[in-house]
Amino acid sequence: MNVIIYGTGKMAEFICYSFTKDSPYNVVAFCVDDAYVPPAGSTLQNLPILSFAQVTKDFPPDAYKMHIAIGRNSARESVYNKVSAAGYGFASYVSSKANVWPDLVMGHNTFIDQCCDIQPFVTIGNNCMLIGSRIGHHCTLEDNILLSGNILAGNVTVGKNSFLGINSAVKEDVIIGTHNIIGAGVFINKNTEDYAIITNASAPQRIGDSKRFVMFNKAQEAKPA
Repeated sequence: MNVIIYGTGKMAEFICYSFTKDSPYNVVAFCVDDAYVPPAGSTLQNLPILSFAQVTKDFPPDAYKMHIAIGRNSARESVYNKVSAAGYGFASYVSSKANVWPDLVMGHNTFIDQCCDIQPFVTIGNNCMLIGSRIGHHCTLEDNILLSGNILAGNVTVGKNSFLGINSAVKEDVIIGTHNIIGAGVFINKNTEDYAIITNASAPQRIGDSKRFVMFNKAQEAKPA
């Protein structure tokens, strides 16, 4: 099956390489928003960089899938919804080098890299990225999540649109609220509220900061190039 990678950043390059070297998919192009189209003939990894308008014109949904390779959760969610509304299906990727049990339940447009270790009875939602993470048994990850080099103990729930930074860890049975930003090296041993930002183990939860951060990101995404 042919797939188009949406995005041209370093994450998109990494994801394209992973699909090319370690999946049955054939990557045929990169895609960007119409406002960010580079000069005609531009390429990345010897593949063309196309506008979304051109993709919808020349690459029909019945013959091509998409993978949204954008790190920031809010931007990835916005593009995912746009691409889905255009009728495209999504390719997910699980590295052959990852330790994953066969009962994993996984949504669309999810990426699991080679350093992940995922125990049984885990559910992962749509549009998630897992980079070098260890996920304990009975964990639930909701939609639009980015995990980067962290550890979740058993029966943890991570709310939608949350980000957990490098070397963060979450105690068993904890619920991480939606739209959380958990900084590098933080240990979470109790439930968090929605929109919490926690930057180190001693700092109190700052409820509402993440909501302002999300609103700022959406405003930035709306600006033309």
